[in-house]
Amino acid sequence: MRKILAVFCGLLLPPLALFLCWFVPARLGWLDRDRAAMIERYAQAPSRFIQVDGVPMHVRVEGQGPVLLLLHGTGVNLHEWDPLAERLAADHTIIRLDWPPYGLSGPNPKGYTTAEAARLVGLALDALGIDQAAVIATSNGCNVALQLNIDRPDRIRAMAFSVLPLERPSQTRAVDWRIRQAIAFHNAVLPDYHPRWFYRLVLQDTGHHGWDVPPFMVDMMYDMANLPGAIPNQQSFLKANADLFRTSDVGASAAQVRVPVLIQWPDEDTVIAQGAEASVKRFSNAPSVQLIRYADVGHWPMWEIPDRFANDIRAFLAGL
Repeated sequence: MRKILAVFCGLLLPPLALFLCWFVPARLGWLDRDRAAMIERYAQAPSRFIQVDGVPMHVRVEGQGPVLLLLHGTGVNLHEWDPLAERLAADHTIIRLDWPPYGLSGPNPKGYTTAEAARLVGLALDALGIDQAAVIATSNGCNVALQLNIDRPDRIRAMAFSVLPLERPSQTRAVDWRIRQAIAFHNAVLPDYHPRWFYRLVLQDTGHHGWDVPPFMVDMMYDMANLPGAIPNQQSFLKANADLFRTSDVGASAAQVRVPVLIQWPDEDTVIAQGAEASVKRFSNAPSVQLIRYADVGHWPMWEIPDRFANDIRAFLAGL
């Protein structure tokens, strides 16, 4: 019996020790990312910071030609658009920014909501001296873009959306069991930190089947989410956003768009609840709505099919 117990302890103690070596520092905040180091890594030129109503905003302006404003989605930051910016900056002025609570922008003492994010984006355009832009948005950035259109319609000459959430995101999608277990564990005992492998799983779970997730995307999500205070701020935004979808018809904002629209629809995305055709009908006052469907693409078309994605946007813009 003693031998069995000794063998059992010998097998159990090493992984337990490894777990504690990770858990204790994470719990104490020792694994938080250093903000100065992240600025050094992710905010090199042409990035810069501007003050917008007292909120530091990480913005990136590059290229030349007609202005494009790119709005990233949930959980990421302006670097989500790296592949598109690389392909369009030769003949467009590309403006990207981290809208709080994401990336290196913030903190924002006024809190985190879609309306507040749109307000800051509009003020950032003022600070940059931008009169008008075509807006390219994805995921929750689409909701920020639609609110910006409500607030400042004179600023927008066209809108392109991918992974467009006009209804509450799917509540029945089959989320990877490892993600569900990790979320339950972290909510219970480690709410302010998530490991790198968690973000890799999230990307794999939302991209197309068999997608080879770029390591840069994993590192980007991990680094930004584990800045001090980032996760609580993001959870505050997600709660406000979920409440907005539960209590109002978010999709009604599409009817206020009165410029040409492009909808790029990845058929393998499982996050969006409404269908492609239903989304087109929501833009009832737009002069034109073009729908392009991608059969084998998930939540990240700008990374999964960068050339085709960029070419479709370029063609849309050329037809304005």
